[in-house]
Amino acid sequence: MTQHQPENWFHEAGGDHCPHGAEPDRDTDAWDTWAEHHSGSPQDVFICLEAPAGQCCGACSEEYGEAVPWEACRERARTRQQALPNPLTHERITVDAASLECLERECEEFFDDDGEEIPGKETCSHFASMDICAGCSEEPTDANEFPAVVAWDACPQRAPIAA
Repeated sequence: MTQHQPENWFHEAGGDHCPHGAEPDRDTDAWDTWAEHHSGSPQDVFICLEAPAGQCCGACSEEYGEAVPWEACRERARTRQQALPNPLTHERITVDAASLECLERECEEFFDDDGEEIPGKETCSHFASMDICAGCSEEPTDANEFPAVVAWDACPQRAPIAA
């Protein structure tokens, strides 16, 4: 088991921080040279040994499935606790849900009979409220504008309803 202690972490090979570029074809001289600067295996993720990401807590990183800086480790002795990035809290939150057409304001209700956009129209009748689990659902990111959400009723960690 990984301990709550600082570990040196490195960026992924071939990524934005790797100065060597993408992984070349195997069984070539280029791959042999590339492999001297990277560690990992085909079943695992290769890391670039020349692209340090800093010190992270191995135990917290394993628990949260992403790199957790050593400064954010809950077990680290310090004078003040710091919040972990994106802690998993299984709680009910209400969000607006609609089709992609409605979210992108391409729904016919955003336009008048002449095809002109109706000024000040915020939503259409297709928007609905939905209860989701904050801990099970994904946060929106630049790369994933429409993340996966988990309905509150489908959350395996939700507290049972009192009778």
